[in-house]
Amino acid sequence: MLVLATSKIQSNYQTTIPKEIRKNYDIDHNTVVEWGINEKGKPEINFRKKRNFKDLGGAFKTEDKTNAVELKRSLYK
Repeated sequence: MLVLATSKIQSNYQTTIPKEIRKNYDIDHNTVVEWGINEKGKPEINFRKKRNFKDLGGAFKTEDKTNAVELKRSLYK
């Protein structure tokens, strides 16, 4: 394993992601840290960007015709 940087765990179990790691993986305030354990029992950390509703636009397709006016009306029923 190549160690790029280290960080200390604070008394409230928080830590800072080192600058080298943030820069390497483009980590910012919109990044989610995913913690896991691999099949060998070792911890793994993954980084991904938060998704919002606009990011999902066009992600799902349906054969049904959609009427925006009817959808909006159904919200108020």
